[in-house]
Amino acid sequence: MFNLSIPVYIRFVFGFVFMLACTETQQPKKEVTVIAGGDVVWCRDVKAPGIYFGTKNDSKLYREDKWRRLPFIATDQSIKHIEEKFEKKLIDSTSHHINSILYPLSFDNKDDEAIYPFKKIAATLKIADLAFVNLETPLSDFARNSGSFRTPTHFAKGLLYGGVDVISTANNHAFDCEGEGIRDTYTTLKKAGLASIGTGENLQEARKPFIFIKNGIKLAFFAYTYGVNPTITPLGFALPDQSGAVPLDPFLMKADIQSVRDKVDFVLLSFHWGLENKREIHPAAREFAHEILDAGADAIIGHHPHVPRGIEIYKGKPIIYSLGNLIFGHNHTYWGDNLLVKMTLTPEGITRLEVIPVAGEGEDVTQPYVLTGTRADTLLKDIQNRSLELNTKMEIEGETGFITIHSAEENQVGSN
Repeated sequence: MFNLSIPVYIRFVFGFVFMLACTETQQPKKEVTVIAGGDVVWCRDVKAPGIYFGTKNDSKLYREDKWRRLPFIATDQSIKHIEEKFEKKLIDSTSHHINSILYPLSFDNKDDEAIYPFKKIAATLKIADLAFVNLETPLSDFARNSGSFRTPTHFAKGLLYGGVDVISTANNHAFDCEGEGIRDTYTTLKKAGLASIGTGENLQEARKPFIFIKNGIKLAFFAYTYGVNPTITPLGFALPDQSGAVPLDPFLMKADIQSVRDKVDFVLLSFHWGLENKREIHPAAREFAHEILDAGADAIIGHHPHVPRGIEIYKGKPIIYSLGNLIFGHNHTYWGDNLLVKMTLTPEGITRLEVIPVAGEGEDVTQPYVLTGTRADTLLKDIQNRSLELNTKMEIEGETGFITIHSAEENQVGSN
């Protein structure tokens, strides 16, 4: 009797273990991946706006320390700032709005033109659960182009083809086609099934986050900009009764973070900030980023300089100071290759960054692709060194950079 029961018992145990193993393998990993790309502009010409606006005090401080002062609009001081008399300033001769290098590309139809820039990079953007870019041009067919850029609404098809999911429209070109352009952009993206953040009919609408849920992980995404290029008005920020972009205002940001902090697992912020064409990071920018992360945000994704910058891990949270460009219809001799960064979000936090080098020199910026060989190595080593200056270690394996975040302390240089 005893001998006969042993095989049955063993079969039961092995069957139970096998069932558990199968169940375990069928469970999805409780993680979400987010891939972030830089600036995207796809229009066939560039208009130089000729002038920028700013206050005399802003201009003086900007010249002194190269840190662009922030117009806070959530306090009484904000109203004073907005009501100041604005002065005209000639556009910087190094700006990408002038002396642009244009490429004689031709296309058989609108679809080909829309998807062309994504053909070599779409597969990479689609490797993540969520793909993000900064769309630095209005999408409109008829709105008056008072600024530098206007891209046909058909480009939404290219963004879809490229695997893009969520788009920041909070940048200095948000108002290039005025309020109608902001509305057209929002409507076009929504109709295409693409999420947009950072602009709206008014400040309340513009501050609404994008919410994403997958594998039991929930995140909120907000977008902000240091400023908006002027068109018919010197101020392109959204106000309670005015369309526009959300300013890089710490009071607003902290309120936004707190509005969702107990409802989501992660709060991601898009910052359009920093000086164009500069790889250096101002100490005030680091201090500002640290303050916002301490307020409860989990990551900052930066763009606007048009060149990539170093990456910092602060208390276990990433600050991607600048991804550089991703797609442009024009280029400059001082622009080069760029970055994609893929983040892995788990119940333990953001645990890993993959830094992917992307072609952006010369005509490559019109159809970027993942770099290999010497160009990849050169860019990754530069980012590695710049990140080291920010007390952050990045390992290079093959043609990808990796930053592993074990805890708030372990990633820091000098830790055991």
